[in-house]
Amino acid sequence: MVTLLITSVFVLGLIIIAVYFRQKAANASQTAELPLPPQPSTLFSDFHVNQLIAPVENPAPEETQKVDKETFEQAIQAIREYQKSPNRYTTVKLLHAAALSDNAKNYERAIELVLMSWRDGSLSDVSGKELQSLFNSEYWVLSSHTRTSGAGFVLKQTLSTATRELELTNNPI
Repeated sequence: MVTLLITSVFVLGLIIIAVYFRQKAANASQTAELPLPPQPSTLFSDFHVNQLIAPVENPAPEETQKVDKETFEQAIQAIREYQKSPNRYTTVKLLHAAALSDNAKNYERAIELVLMSWRDGSLSDVSGKELQSLFNSEYWVLSSHTRTSGAGFVLKQTLSTATRELELTNNPI
């Protein structure tokens, strides 16, 4: 009886092992293929993903703004008037003419000229707060391209320095 029990357990074990290896061999021969991803849908039906777009043959050249003769003459006249008598009116005229020239370096030089006159006391009828306001308001007359250029960056630094200096006179410590 014990022999029959041991033999039946042994045969049952062999059957289980045979079934296990048979299933493992069957699974190895079948490769599972992944389903293809769905095609992406777009907002426009005539556009396909990865479609090449033809480049523009002749891009339009950027036009550089040139100062006309009248604006140039006004700037020269404003500088001469300011040098003769620096006062409130000539200061406004100088800064506005420099801003209309649409050149960051010229506007920076005009700011420095006004600040030098203000420091030495020859521009006594304009307060620091008024100068600060005038510098900032005329800055926005410059074109966007000029304000974001390299010279525009240097101009922003000059304006920042001038603002700090003028704020110290407005709010002494």
